[in-house]
Amino acid sequence: LDYIDGIKRKEQEKEEWERTLQWKKEWRETTYAGMLIALVERTGTARFFEAIASSLEGGEDRASFYAIKIIYRVGMITSCIMFVFILGYVFKMLFGDEIVIEQEVVLVEEITRSQYEAELREKKERGEVVDETIPISVKKQSKARQRRGKRD
Repeated sequence: LDYIDGIKRKEQEKEEWERTLQWKKEWRETTYAGMLIALVERTGTARFFEAIASSLEGGEDRASFYAIKIIYRVGMITSCIMFVFILGYVFKMLFGDEIVIEQEVVLVEEITRSQYEAELREKKERGEVVDETIPISVKKQSKARQRRGKRD
């Protein structure tokens, strides 16, 4: 009975270990910090830092080893964030502080000459400054309209 319980417990521990490895693998593939740590491990510098941590005190079983390992990871993540800020600063120096998109909107209102002249008279009566530099295009009237004497 103890033998069967021991086997079941080992199987559960093995499944938990595999699940932990799967989560770690997923974390390394889906997060920037994980990708950065994977890059450091591929370059071989991770072994160097782990060797420093294990030489400090008693190996991997000590709390100091895990503390230095955590500090190492935090340092790598912080350096990655600082790199992004520095890159942003360089881009800001090259391209300016902000990108401004300006759109010019022109509203065109067509009015008749009589309406324009009425507006001018009203402004003169109120004592406002009248800007008479606005060009007015005169439409050519048909001969029949000219004979009738009708104006716009």
